[in-house]
Amino acid sequence: MNPMEIEQLLEERADLVDIELAGLLGDIKPPELAAAVAYAITSKGKRIRSALVTLSSEAVGGTARDASFAAASIELIHSSSLVLDDVIDKSETRRGSDTVHKKWGTDMALLTVQVLAALSIRLSSHDPRLIRAIADSLLYMGEGEAMELVDYARDKKTYIDLAFRKTGSLFGSAAEVGSIVGGGSDKAIESLHEFGNHIGIAFQIRDDILDVISSEADLGKPVKKDLFMGRPSIVVIDALNSGISLEQMMKCNNGQLMHLVADSIDYAEETAREELESAMAYIDKIDDNAAKEKLITLGEYIISRSK
Repeated sequence: MNPMEIEQLLEERADLVDIELAGLLGDIKPPELAAAVAYAITSKGKRIRSALVTLSSEAVGGTARDASFAAASIELIHSSSLVLDDVIDKSETRRGSDTVHKKWGTDMALLTVQVLAALSIRLSSHDPRLIRAIADSLLYMGEGEAMELVDYARDKKTYIDLAFRKTGSLFGSAAEVGSIVGGGSDKAIESLHEFGNHIGIAFQIRDDILDVISSEADLGKPVKKDLFMGRPSIVVIDALNSGISLEQMMKCNNGQLMHLVADSIDYAEETAREELESAMAYIDKIDDNAAKEKLITLGEYIISRSK
C-alpha cells in the first residue's frame, strides 16, 4: 500500500468509529457540556489509533466492524488527552480550529476530559481486559504529562521513556484491545501490544521532527511549540547535548532552525527507524495475513507522514 492508500484506509476506518461515537452524545447534560464533548469528538485527525484497533482485530482473525466499539473507546481517550494537552499548553488552536478551552473555558474543558474518559470506560465495560488496557494507558499518559512539566527527559533513554508514556502507551493499548476483541491468543495479544508501543514512540518522534520542519499551515497547530514552551523533544534534546543553546534555536526562523539542528533531525529520524524496527520484530510473530501487511505499512507511514 502507498501513502494515499493508507490515508484512504484510515478514512474508511474512521467512518466505522464515527458511527459508534455518534450514539454516545444524547444523554449528556447540560447542553453546554454536551456541545463541548461533541466538539472534541468531531474535531478529528487521522484516527490512526482507532484504525490500529480494527487492523489488530483483523490480524488475529476478527473483524473491523466487531472491533469498532473498542476503536471508539480508544478514540475517546485520545480526544480527552488532546483537550487536556491544550489546557496545559494554553494552546488556542488545534487542526486550524479553536480549542475546547478557548470556546468554553478551562473549567468546562476539564469536565470534557472527565466525560470523554467516562464514555470510553462505559464502552469497554463488558470485558475487564479492555478496561485494564485503557486504565493502563490513562495512567501512563498522566505520568507522561507530569514528566514534561518537571523536565524529566534529558537524554535518549529518558526521552524514550517519556515518549512511551505520553504517546506509545495508547498505541499499545489500541493494538491490545483490538487483538483481544478479535479473539487473539495471549501470545498474539502481547506481540501486537508491543508492536503498538513501539510505533507509538515512533509517532511521537515524528511529531517532534514535524514541530521543527513544518509550518503552522501544514500542521494546523502552532509549530516550534516544544522549543518555546521548554517541552522535551528528541530533536531539541540532541541539539542541546550537541552544544547548541536554546537561545540560538529560539532566535531562528523555521528555515534557519532546520539548518542549525539538521544533525539532530537526522538523529531523530534514525531513532524513529529503530523504534519501527523493534515494532516489526514483534509483528513478525503474527501469522501472515492481509491485515498484518496493512499494519506494517501503517508503521512505515507513521515515520514518513507530513502532518
